[in-house]
Amino acid sequence: MAPTYLGEEIRRLRLLAGYTLRGFAADLGVSAAHISDIEHNRRRPSEKLLRKIADKLRKVGATYDSLEKRLSGIDVKTREWAASTPGARALLRRLLEADLDPQEIHRALEKLIGPKRKGKGSRVG
Repeated sequence: MAPTYLGEEIRRLRLLAGYTLRGFAADLGVSAAHISDIEHNRRRPSEKLLRKIADKLRKVGATYDSLEKRLSGIDVKTREWAASTPGARALLRRLLEADLDPQEIHRALEKLIGPKRKGKGSRVG
């Protein structure tokens, strides 16, 4: 089975939970258009909104971590870090060339540098 993008998974879980688009959006405090854009992968939810979505869909198996792993693209903070940090693009290119499962790379990094920390610091999350 092909992996689904975040928006597709949110829509699948929303329907499984019995929410209409408008009802779901209202419960989250955003517009139906906003949720529609997320479900069609035209918009990326903020961390705060993604946490609210995961909470609303918990009864059908959603967790923040399971949804966050489906995000595609590079967030603004990481893109800025890559653009302003010497060697960052070479590092990302090398990871791409390694042709490894991203979760395998993540586990190896956690062993090397530990889990990511909340708050300020030089680590990108």
